[in-house]
Amino acid sequence: MFLKHNGSMRNFTSERKIPMITEVAFFYINEGMEVRFEKDFAVVAQETIALSKGYIAHTLHKCIETEGKYMVQVEWETLEDHMEGFVGSDLFKEWVKKMDHYFKPNIYMEHFQLIK
Repeated sequence: MFLKHNGSMRNFTSERKIPMITEVAFFYINEGMEVRFEKDFAVVAQETIALSKGYIAHTLHKCIETEGKYMVQVEWETLEDHMEGFVGSDLFKEWVKKMDHYFKPNIYMEHFQLIK
């Protein structure tokens, strides 16, 4: 699933902004909660992450080899938009309130910059 801030599907090859920063997070979901997590993630991400300044787009990926493992990629205009703007906001608090119960400990997250 590839989601844009305004929710519209577009021709990404011609209209998509090149992301300055891509946040990549790997996490495990508590057993038996995967289906509900996927549904809630789609809604809650649009209500929180997608409303944050500097947000460009996000994708959610389910691991084929490891049950309950997921990867999310969020494209941001700047690192500060994510770490200070979103993580320091009420939107992030809302995200945690609605989604934290799905996650096992030890979420791994890093930021990447597109080279070419």
